[in-house]
Amino acid sequence: MRIPISLIACLLAFACSAQAQHHFWPFGFNAGLDFSSGTPVAITTPMSTDEGCTSICDATGQLLFYSNGETVWDRNNNAMPNGTGLFGHFSTSQSALIVPVPDDPQRYYLFTAPAQGGEWTGQPNAAYSIVDMVANGGNGDVVTANVLLDGPVTERLTATYHANGRDVWVLYHRWESDAYIAYLVTCQGVEGPVVSHIGQAMHGNPDGSGASPIGCMRMNQQGDRLANAWGRSVAITSSDWQSTAYFDVLDFDNGTGLLSNLRSDSIGGTPELFSRGYGVEFAPNGSLVYMSDHGLLNGGGYSTIRQYDLTSADPMNNEVVLANENRAFGSLQLAPDGKIYAARLNGATYLSAITSPDVPGPGCGFVDNAVSTGTHPSTWGLPNHWDTYPTAPPDDPIALRDTLLCSDGGPVTLDATWTHPFHTPSYLWSTGETSASITVAGSGRYTVEVQLPCSTVVDTVDVRFGGTPFTLGADRNTCDDVPATLDPGPVSGSLLWSTGDTTRSITVQATGTYTLWLTDSLGCTSSDAVAVITRNCRCPLYLPNAFTPNGDGINDGLAVSMDCTPTAFELEVYDRWGRRIHRTTDPAFAWSGDALPIGVYAYTLRYAWQAEDGERRVQRQGSVTLVR
Repeated sequence: MRIPISLIACLLAFACSAQAQHHFWPFGFNAGLDFSSGTPVAITTPMSTDEGCTSICDATGQLLFYSNGETVWDRNNNAMPNGTGLFGHFSTSQSALIVPVPDDPQRYYLFTAPAQGGEWTGQPNAAYSIVDMVANGGNGDVVTANVLLDGPVTERLTATYHANGRDVWVLYHRWESDAYIAYLVTCQGVEGPVVSHIGQAMHGNPDGSGASPIGCMRMNQQGDRLANAWGRSVAITSSDWQSTAYFDVLDFDNGTGLLSNLRSDSIGGTPELFSRGYGVEFAPNGSLVYMSDHGLLNGGGYSTIRQYDLTSADPMNNEVVLANENRAFGSLQLAPDGKIYAARLNGATYLSAITSPDVPGPGCGFVDNAVSTGTHPSTWGLPNHWDTYPTAPPDDPIALRDTLLCSDGGPVTLDATWTHPFHTPSYLWSTGETSASITVAGSGRYTVEVQLPCSTVVDTVDVRFGGTPFTLGADRNTCDDVPATLDPGPVSGSLLWSTGDTTRSITVQATGTYTLWLTDSLGCTSSDAVAVITRNCRCPLYLPNAFTPNGDGINDGLAVSMDCTPTAFELEVYDRWGRRIHRTTDPAFAWSGDALPIGVYAYTLRYAWQAEDGERRVQRQGSVTLVR
C-alpha cells in the first residue's frame, strides 16, 4: 500500500489562484472594475493615473494593495506608510508591477519604471520597493523603497515565471539601447540582469525624433514569448513628421532569461499615416497576440487593434485588423473572466473587449462598448498583471494537510517524493531515514522534513493499522418484485451506504452496485461492495372472458396465452351445478365448449413456472361466457 503525502499548499507561486489575485482593477481617473462576482462591476477608487497601474488580491480575491508607480494604496484605499514618492510615474505606460517574493506569501516586490526615459523626473532607472503585508496591522507597509536597478529604461515592464516554476523574471528595455534586461527574483533577492541585445535600438534625438520610450510589452502565459509595441518618429522638416508603429515578437528562454528570434511588423511611416504602437496582450493559448496602435490618418484620429497568429507561416504580414476607430485604444489586458479588455481614450467611460481571445480571426469577438466604467474615464492604462492565468507544470503531490492513513494490516509506504526538473530536495523522516519514501508496519505518527530551495517543509502523518473487515456476501441475482436485503452482519462503528443510508441493513430493488463504508473507533475505514442484478420474474397469462365456437375462426375456443413456459398447468371448467365439464394440462389446447349450451361457466386455473428466485405457483378462479 503506497500513500503519496501532501505536503504544502501553494508551495510554488503558480499553484495559487491567480484569477482571484486580479479581481480588483483600479485604473484611469478614479475608475475601476471588480471581477469578484464573475462579471466586471464599475467601482470608484482614489487613484488617478494617466497610464500605468497595478494591483494584487489574496488567493480568495480580497484586495491587498494597488499602485500607479508613485503611491501605494492599501485595501482600505489609504496610502501605505512610506508608500509615496516611489520612482514610477502616473504617465508611464507600465509604471508598476507586483511580484510575490518566492516562498514568502506576505511580502511583495513592487517594480517601477520611469516616464519618458527619466526625462520628466530626472530619475531614469528601473527600481523596486518591498511591501510587507504583516506590517501596519495587516494593512501593509512599504518597508524598503526605491532600490535602483539598471537605467535608463523605457516605460516597458513585464514578468514571467522562471522555468523552475518558483522564481520570476522581471523584464525591462533599456532606453538609448537595443537591450532587453531580465532580472531574476528569487527567495534570496533580485539577481542580474541578463542582457539580450536584439532588435532596433530605442533612442531619441535632440530634435525630438527617434524612438519613443512609450509603449507596453508582455510575456505570454507559457513564458516562452515576449511581445513589444513601440513607435519611432522621423522629422522630415521642422514642421513635418512621420511616425511608424512597430510590433515585435521574440522567443524567450525562461531558463536563461535570454531573448531570440525577432519577428517584427511596422505600421504607418507615411505622410498619410502617422502611427505608434502602445498596447499588447497574448491570448491564453499563447499563440495569438494582440496589439493596439494610434495616431493620425489623413489628419484625422486613427487607432486599431490587430491580431497576429503566431502559428501561421508568416504571422507578421498576415495580421487581422479587428477594430479601426478614431478614438484611441490604449492598454490591452487579459482579465479573470477570460476576456482581453482595451482601454479607451478621449473621455470614454467604457472599455472595449475581445471576448474569445483564443479564436483566430474575427471570431475572437471584438466588442467596442463592452463594459461601463461608470462616470470615470479609463485613459491609457489598465492594471499591469503578468500572471493572470499562469501555466504550471503538472501538480506535485504536495498540498499541506495532516493526514490519517489506515491499513488493513499490511505495511504502508509513505511517499513524500517532490519532483521538479530543476530542483532535487532532501528528506529527513522521524524514523531517521533520508529517502523520499519509507515503509512502516506499526501505528504511530510519522514526520517528514523536506528541504526545498529557500525553504523547509514539514508534514506529519498519522498511520493506524486497523479497519474492521466485513463482507456483504456474494453478488445477488434477484427478481424485481422481491426486495433484496443487504446486511454486513454484526459490526461496530459508524456506517454509510452508497445510498446515503446509515443503518446496518438496507433493502434494495434496483440493479446496481452497493457499497458500505464502516469507520471504526480508531477512525479507520473499511468497505465492501456487492452487485445486485434484478430481473423480471413475472409470468403474465391471458384468459378471455368469453368465446364463440361458431366456426368463424375467431375466438372459437377457450385457450390461454402466456409469456413464459410453464412447469405445470391445469385448467378446469365447471357448469352452474359445480360439475367439472372440462380439464386440460396442455396450455396450448383450445376448448371448443363441446355441445354445451350458451351460458356462463366457472373455471379454476393453476400453473407454475421457474423464476430467478425459484419455482412460482399461481391459482386463479373466474368465469367465462360461452356464446354461440
